[in-house]
Amino acid sequence: SHIMDAYATWSATDRLTLAGEFDWVLTRPFESSQPLRVTDVAGYLQYRFSPKVALAARAEYLSDRGGYFSGMTQALKETTLPADYRLADGLLARAEWRRDFSNRAFFLTEVPGLLKKEQNTVTLGLVWWFGKEGRW
Repeated sequence: SHIMDAYATWSATDRLTLAGEFDWVLTRPFESSQPLRVTDVAGYLQYRFSPKVALAARAEYLSDRGGYFSGMTQALKETTLPADYRLADGLLARAEWRRDFSNRAFFLTEVPGLLKKEQNTVTLGLVWWFGKEGRW
């Protein structure tokens, strides 16, 4: 297997953060197998309105040739919009809307055996952490 993973983050200002990621995987389960290729590109933008409130946007494209990650050859895409509210040091409340879509019917529906090309998800959660924050 060959794997490349690269990412970059830039704090353009104290309030604005930009990030990008690129992943590439080439593998053969068996020596005689066709190669399986995964290419993934993602971009992220976060704007902090105050020390407690931030909004972000993320978009990603994943080409899964041979189905190494998802089980079928397809082009998966996603967009995510998270909103963060810092309740206290080390405690964050997050609301997130995410849309996943593909060029193939891949996502489950209420009808067994029937798949669709997209799905929407809404998540509410708490994130708790401890340890060092900020720059090392």
